Parts: sequence; structure tokens; C-alpha cells
Amino acid sequence: MTDKMINGILFIIAGLGPIAVYLGLGETGILDKGHTEKIAAYLLLTIPLAFMMTRNVERNTFIDAGLLIIVVGLSMGLVSDAINSAELGAESDSIGAAIAWTGWSSMYLGIFITGIGYLRTNLFPKWLSGLLSVASLVFFAFLAVLSAEQVSNNENIVGPLWMIVSLVLVILGIFTMRRAE
Repeated sequence: MTDKMINGILFIIAGLGPIAVYLGLGETGILDKGHTEKIAAYLLLTIPLAFMMTRNVERNTFIDAGLLIIVVGLSMGLVSDAINSAELGAESDSIGAAIAWTGWSSMYLGIFITGIGYLRTNLFPKWLSGLLSVASLVFFAFLAVLSAEQVSNNENIVGPLWMIVSLVLVILGIFTMRRAE
């Protein structure tokens, strides 16, 4: 299997994997909250891997900066999810919630900056790089501007925004697999 094929598969897993785990295994009750979060966390690790592999095709300082922010934000988000999934009580939920939206919004800020880097290269069509930038910027702004309570009160918006960015990641995966050497 070629590097670009693996890179494309990582983008597709990054886009579809966590959604499939949360909706297919967590929401149906097949897995408890702790196991659902754990499996989703492992799948979320494909996000920085996919961006890092693309970075090696064509280098750009925006892509590098975005990747760094993605790793930091993802780390914070995974810690908050681990705290929440431990179900230690109201105190741990408060701690997890305090960390969660800062971490996840930071990750989407990193994806936005990476998208700007892609716009400055020929890795992807300009419309796709622009779509990645706009979708992740909107999700970042939504999570960063609102308080944790406001985000919780508007969770019906979080899902669609997350799915839009995830769909763009899947499209990036398809374009990566089809990219000419």
C-alpha cells in the first residue's frame, strides 16, 4: 500500500471513525461511556497523523503551525473526555467540561490554520482547502466564543458542525488517494 493511500485512509478514518463509534456503539448502548470515549480517542489520533503525512508531501509554515496546534488541542480534548468518561461524579464532570471546549476549539483552530497552509500549496484544489478552512473556522468560533454552559445549551448545533468538518476530512482523504504522484 502506498503512502498516499494510507494517508487518504487516515483522513477517512478521522472523518468517519469517531462519529461511527459515538452513534453506532455509544448511543445504541452497545458500549458504556468509558469504552466509547476510549475507542473514539484512538480513532481521533488519526487526525494529526493524516495532517502530518500530508505535511511531508509539501512543506509550509502554516501547515506546520496548524499541526502543532492540532496536537495540543487534541491532547486537551482527550484529557477532558477521559475525565468525563471516568464518571467520578459532579466534580469530575465540571473539571472535564472546563477543559473540553478550550481543547476542542484549539484543535479546530489548528485545522483552520492548516487549511490556510493548504490554500498556499497545490496539495488540494483551492475550493477544498477553502472549505476546510471555513468549516473549521466556524466550528472553532462557535466553541471558542460560547461558554461551556452555552455550548451545552446549543448541542444541537455542535453535531452538524462536527459532521461538516468530518465530511471535509473524508473528501480530503478521497483527494489524497487520487492525487497524482
